[in-house]
Amino acid sequence: MIVALVPFLLILKSLYLDPQRGGYMDWFMTVSMLNTLTFPIISGFVITAIVQREYQEKTLRNILSAPISKENFAIAKLTVWFLWYLTTLFVTELIVITGFFILFPDEFTSGNLHCTIYLYSQTSIYSFVSLLPVFWITICQKLLFYPSMLVTLGFTALQMAGLQVAEELVLPASICPWTAVSVSGMAGFGTPYWKICTVSIFVCGIVGLIGAFLSLKKQEL
Repeated sequence: MIVALVPFLLILKSLYLDPQRGGYMDWFMTVSMLNTLTFPIISGFVITAIVQREYQEKTLRNILSAPISKENFAIAKLTVWFLWYLTTLFVTELIVITGFFILFPDEFTSGNLHCTIYLYSQTSIYSFVSLLPVFWITICQKLLFYPSMLVTLGFTALQMAGLQVAEELVLPASICPWTAVSVSGMAGFGTPYWKICTVSIFVCGIVGLIGAFLSLKKQEL
């Protein structure tokens, strides 16, 4: 639960090392930035480890010899990955909300709480969808480890870049699915930029899924 440790350590830092912690939004933006950095990297590591273990233990030899089982294999691995992601998101978000209540009781209103849950959940779910091409790469790389992790690092760097995008670059950043993850949180729900971001991210995820299933279907050991 390395991802969950980040907001927890930030709470401890604000309580004992930084009494002049400023306002809640400043604190939440710091949490969001660190979440954008750590969550995708750990997520990419998890799906890489899940899939690579099957190749190392050669359990895919029987799976790939039975065409009907290939899709079930992919769905099973995606399900495990997604459930891990949702569990981590829930625990992390609960810690963030607890920190919000402890550190900024005067700002703990229903409006701010709703904003926190919405922004944190949307960014995290969009990040997961944008990382679906990594699943495709884990299928293609077989026993290798570094290609999917290098791609994950690249995607994470683009998500971080989306936090600092200039105003004149908002449109191209909205079209690029990985920068769009961060831009979508700043664009505001229902705005044209938010819609472009959402379409871009989910098209990316669909392409990643289709690529993974097709690659596994054609793959032989």
